[in-house]
Parts: sequence; C-alpha cells; structure tokens
Amino acid sequence: MDWRADQPIYRQIADVIASRIVDASLREGTSIPSVRQLASDFRVNHLTVNKAYQSLIEDEVLCSKRGVGVFVCEGAQAKLRASLQHHFFDIELPRVYDKALRLGISSTQLCDRFAQWEQEQ
Repeated sequence: MDWRADQPIYRQIADVIASRIVDASLREGTSIPSVRQLASDFRVNHLTVNKAYQSLIEDEVLCSKRGVGVFVCEGAQAKLRASLQHHFFDIELPRVYDKALRLGISSTQLCDRFAQWEQEQ
C-alpha cells in the first residue's frame, strides 16, 4: 500500500477498514484480522495498526472482546455512512460547488451530469 504523507498511517489504515465496512466487504458482527496479521499485510509496525484499531473502537465502529478478538460492531456501517455523508455534504460538496462557480458550470449542468452518470450505472 502506498501511504500518503498528508495523514498519519494509522489514520489511513482506519480509513481502509472503515471503507471495507461501508462497502460490506467487512460485515457487522464478523471478526477482523489480528493486529499482527494486518501489520504484516500492510508492512507496518503492529503498534500503528493497534492505534488504528483503538481509534475505531473509540468511535464504536469496532468492538474488542478480550481473548477472542476484534469485531465489527452492529450498526457500524450505518454510523460510518452517516459520518461520510456528513463529510461529503459539509466539506467536499462545497468545494465542488465553489470550483463549478469559478468554471462557470451551472447547477443545471451538474444535475444533468449526475443524471447521466446515474443512467450509466
């Protein structure tokens, strides 16, 4: 995996796990790889992965069961989707809107393009 310099590696690992939960490749109630396994897979220190897991546990996305492992919490997918939607509407979409204004792209043109992409799906 190629790590970006603009964000700590543990945060990037947490984002990868969250993405897998959102797209349901990691399902609620299922166990996730051990810290050491994921550290080996990503070729990072196990403490970095542990910090990513702890961050997601604090956010109540992952649940730790002592002696058993770490699992995806029930409701994690909905919680993550709501958080990502909030981020999209409050941070990403205003940037797109500002750029569209600078480029002279109307809201009608944007809506038409969205409708076109939706039909192509």
